[in-house]
This record gives sequence, structure tokens and C-alpha cells, in this order.
Amino acid sequence: MLKTNQAYRDENAVNLHENYKLLSGSVQISLFISTCLAVIMTVILYDQINTRSLLLWLIILCSVNVIRLIVHHWFKRHPSFNPEVIVIHLRFFRFGAVMSGLAWGWAGFYFAQQVELVYQLFITFTLGGLATGATSSLAVDKFAVVAFIFATILPNALHYFLSSGDIPIAMAIMLLIFTAFMLNSAKDQGKSLHENLKLRIQAKRDEAQFKEILNFSPSAASITNLSTLDTLFTNKRHLELFGTDATPFSENNNAIFLVDKSELDGIRQNLETQHSISDKLLKFQSQESAKNLWCIGSFVRVNYLDSPAVLSWFFDITDRIRMEEQIKLLAYHDSLTNLPNRHLFEDRLKLALKHAERDKELLGVMFIDLDGFKSINDSHGHGVGDQLLKAVADRVTSILRQSDTLSRIGGDEFIVLLPKINAVDDAMKVAEKLLLALSKPFGINSHQLQMSASIGLAIYPQHGDTAQTLLKNADIAMYQVKDSGKNNVRLYNG
Repeated sequence: MLKTNQAYRDENAVNLHENYKLLSGSVQISLFISTCLAVIMTVILYDQINTRSLLLWLIILCSVNVIRLIVHHWFKRHPSFNPEVIVIHLRFFRFGAVMSGLAWGWAGFYFAQQVELVYQLFITFTLGGLATGATSSLAVDKFAVVAFIFATILPNALHYFLSSGDIPIAMAIMLLIFTAFMLNSAKDQGKSLHENLKLRIQAKRDEAQFKEILNFSPSAASITNLSTLDTLFTNKRHLELFGTDATPFSENNNAIFLVDKSELDGIRQNLETQHSISDKLLKFQSQESAKNLWCIGSFVRVNYLDSPAVLSWFFDITDRIRMEEQIKLLAYHDSLTNLPNRHLFEDRLKLALKHAERDKELLGVMFIDLDGFKSINDSHGHGVGDQLLKAVADRVTSILRQSDTLSRIGGDEFIVLLPKINAVDDAMKVAEKLLLALSKPFGINSHQLQMSASIGLAIYPQHGDTAQTLLKNADIAMYQVKDSGKNNVRLYNG
């Protein structure tokens, strides 16, 4: 119940504020016109009426207008949604309108009695113009428009009723008919203005609720003008994800993360013929680091603030992508050294064999077993052993070509793929380089660790034309080295 009452009070305050804003929207031009007409009338009637009375009337009317203008500017600079404050200003506005109307009404009654008929008609014409203007500018407030028209026109009509002759009586009747017509017109305009105002307030309320919904969304959301590419709205998540200067479809973009311009151009072009685009995978690259964001983007054309716009949703799936990459890495790589595992190695070997067969090239497969690793691992601990395996992987990788593949298949065993070799001797030279490199000491945790390697080598096509055969024969050659004293290289000779 308390929330309902609060909502009612808030709605009432907004209605009052918008009504007063609309009512006072044209007050500056209205007061300017009123003052100009008063000056013109003073000039025209200067020789017809007592100068003191005329100037006093002008001063009073101008003073009322100035005070109304000052209060209007004060409220404009200090807007309030407090109903009590708005009501005070509304009452003052009405009072000012009545005082202005009475000042003009005084001219229509008192001054008209002192001048000839032609000047009386001039006064009546001026008052009619003011009443017509008030019908539009004050129509939103029934009290103000009725009070101003009555205060302005009725004294002049009374003057004509009190005058003798058919023409003055006819003028009085015509003024009453004119007044009735103006009041009816003001009523219709007021009704239309209130309906439009109600729709405008509802539109603002709907917009505020829409923004509130977007702000509570876990997805980043923005609204962009399709014509100017100006960003009209970004929710909290959008600011958190892309930064405060993010303008998704603009070339002049200071966002932390940017998506490729060609992607955005493609989205814009598609939105010219499609109502929406759903579930598009987008990669956002950081302008400050090597970090990337992955998002699922959806876009829909909307009408926002009477302009064609696009509502964009971005759902951050970076963690999911990284997890998938990690799973893929674990599935195809050794967790300790990050080298390809046996499964990935065999895939690459099979592909290399197809290329070698097509291009009539040689291909080498090496089996490497570390001599003395087990004793080092047992004496210094698994931590040192793990670091030694990483060091071995780094040292071997530094010798191999970028096109070669080094894989750890478990324990202290490694295999190497050498595609596109020109001769068997080339593979043997690589194996000998590796043998020499692995025989040099490794500095691990202030320890100088010494070991060697046993390396077996098999060549395609002379030692086999399948992955399994080449791996088996390289393994056989490696064990032959082991059996003959280790720390050597042997080419398969079966």
C-alpha cells in the first residue's frame, strides 16, 4: 500500500511538472508580445487619453510582465518535482495571468470610454488578438485561459453595453460570442494537449522502465542511432565490459575493446534488409593489451526517440571460450611441457605423410629417451624432475625448425617429426645436434644436472609408409642404442 501511494505521488508530481512546463513554455514570447502591444497602444493613445493614466497603466502592465518573467526564469533554473513547490508556481502563474488580463481589461473599459469609435475598435482588435493567443498558449490550464480571456474581453464588452447606439451593442454581443468561441476552442486545444502530454509522459515512463530493465540485464546492451551512429544508451554491463567511451558502430571509438570494423560494417549492411541478427560470434580485441573478449552479439532494428536505431546485445562468453581452448589444449597437449601429446603428434604425422607421398619427399621420425633421468628424479625429487623435462623441451625446440613437431609421450620419452627433409643425412645431423645439446649440463635450482639421450631414427619411405610403422621402427632403433651403451644416435636398419 505504501509503495502504491508513493507511486501515485510520484506520478502526480511528474504530471504537475510536465503540465507547468508546457504551460510556461511560451511565456517569454507571450510576455514580449504583450509588452510590445502595450507600448504600441500607449503611442497610439498618447494624445487621446490623460498621459499620467496611460503611463501608469503601461508601468503596471510592464511590471507585472517583468515579475512573471523573473519567476519563470527562477523556476526554469531550479526545476522541482515536489508537488507543493509546483503548485505554488502554478498559482503564481495563474495570478500573473489574471493580473495581466485585468490590466488589459482596464484598458478595454476605462480607455475605451475616453476615445472615439475608431480608437475603441483599435483597442478591441488588440484585446481580441491577445485572447486568441491565450487560447493556444494557456489552453493546457483551464483556470488560466478562462480567467485571462474573461479579464481581458468582458470589461471591453461591458463598455460597449454601457454605450448608446446599435453598433456598440452589436460589438458587445459579438465580443461575447467571440469569447464563447475562444473558450470552446481553448477547451478542445486543452483536451488535445492533455492527451498528447499524457502520451509523452507515458512514453518517458516506458523509456525509463525500458532502460531500467536493460540496466538489470547481465548482458551488455546499447542503442545506436542508425543514421548518425551516435550511441543513445548503454547499460551498466556495457560500460563495465567495453568502457565509458564505447560507441559500437562508430569509427572514432575509444572503447577498451574493439571488434573488427569489417564485422560491424557487415552487420550494418545486413540490418538494412533484415529486422534482426541473432547469435553472432564476435571477437573484441583490446586496444591496451593482448587480451581478447568473445561475445555472442544479437542486433534488432528499433524506433528509439523517433529515429531508426539498433538495439545491440552482447553476451560475454570469454570464459567459456577459454575453457574450451583449455580443454582442447589438455586433450592434445602434454600438461607439464605444453608440447603436443601422442594423439596430436600422430595426426600431424599422418598429414605429413600425405604431403610427403604427394610431393615425393623424405620424412623423419625420432624417438628420444633421456638417459639417467630416473636417478635425477629420484635423488632430487619430482619438482626438479618436472623442471628438467621443461628445460629439455625448451632446448630441443630451440634446435628444431618451426615446421618440426616435438612431442612428449610420457615419462622421459619424446618423439620428433621432421617433415620435408632432403636426405637421410639431414635427419642424422639434426639427431646429432640434439644428442650434443642434451649432453650439456642443465642448471635447475642451483643444481648442475648432467645426463644424455638415446635417439632412434626412422625415415619415410624406406623404413615404413605408415605412422605406426615409422613410430615402431624409430622406437626399435632407440632401444638398440640403449642396448649398446646409450648416448648415441641410430638409424633404423631392420
